[in-house]
Amino acid sequence: NEYGAGNGSHDPGTPSSSIAAERKRLNSNDPEGIAEDLRLQGKCDQAVPMFRRLAERGTDYAVSQFNLGLCLFDLAKAEHDAQQAAAPNKEGADWVLQAANAGFGKAQAMSVVLYLDGLGVAADPVEAGKWAYVFHDNVSRLVLALPDISADIRGRLNAALTGDKRKEARARANAWVQTGERTDQ
Repeated sequence: NEYGAGNGSHDPGTPSSSIAAERKRLNSNDPEGIAEDLRLQGKCDQAVPMFRRLAERGTDYAVSQFNLGLCLFDLAKAEHDAQQAAAPNKEGADWVLQAANAGFGKAQAMSVVLYLDGLGVAADPVEAGKWAYVFHDNVSRLVLALPDISADIRGRLNAALTGDKRKEARARANAWVQTGERTDQ
């Protein structure tokens, strides 16, 4: 339970259920909020069409693009056949990268992992390094005091980027140009 103790026996008058009821009321006219709630409930099959309609509107919808990517990854994980999972993984990566290119920090951080692991994209440690630099330098990340990439990811990246590869990653990051307007994190 996101707001309560999670024991399933809460009184309707408790603050946690009041907050949940208020959130539901406020989100009733908010397709992005409804889709996000569905995603958090593990109902990506229902959220994907909603996120897709929003994501296709462009860079002003980077949060929806990112969440669409997350849902597509979740749906791919549920596939028992690796070939069936490949298409939603590729599409998920495409949406996350669109959000990253729009300046959305969470998508930039996830792009590091996509390229390190080859999830929906060809594994490319230099491109992973580029996204690590872009995310590290993201002004919104700094203003909102979001943490940098995790120590584990940084360790994996440092092992993969040596010498000239690190320089190339920095050069790619320096050449990167954000699409559209910066969005909130």
